[in-house]
Amino acid sequence: MEWEKREEWERELIAFLVAPLMVPLAAILFLGALPIGIIGVFIFSGAIMGAYTSMLLIGVPLYLLVRKLNATAFVVAPISGAVIGASTMWLLCFAVGFPALQAAAEFGGFTGAAVGAVFWAIARPDLPPQGRGAQQAQ
Repeated sequence: MEWEKREEWERELIAFLVAPLMVPLAAILFLGALPIGIIGVFIFSGAIMGAYTSMLLIGVPLYLLVRKLNATAFVVAPISGAVIGASTMWLLCFAVGFPALQAAAEFGGFTGAAVGAVFWAIARPDLPPQGRGAQQAQ
């Protein structure tokens, strides 16, 4: 029992650490390449900081709520991620005066959905508490 709880906790930790990396990856793919110099550093570090901040402030509490409500179907993760990503990007760009709010929200929605899907694929909150190993043994 103790081992299974540890395995679940480790999957969730790995998911929280890996999933937000989809945002800088998507930024690089969206731009075709990361610009060289200070602009590239700004874009990459901003994407990382924004992704992990959103995950910590919104994603973690939402994940705990979803687990408590037992609403752990796959579709919940990308939809939640898309809403979080789109609203976060829109608010951030609005606050700094970026004119292309719709494009920013679309990019945030796309990357948020990717973060949610990757998180779900790693953490697998839909599995019973005994974890993935018990599922494979059946």
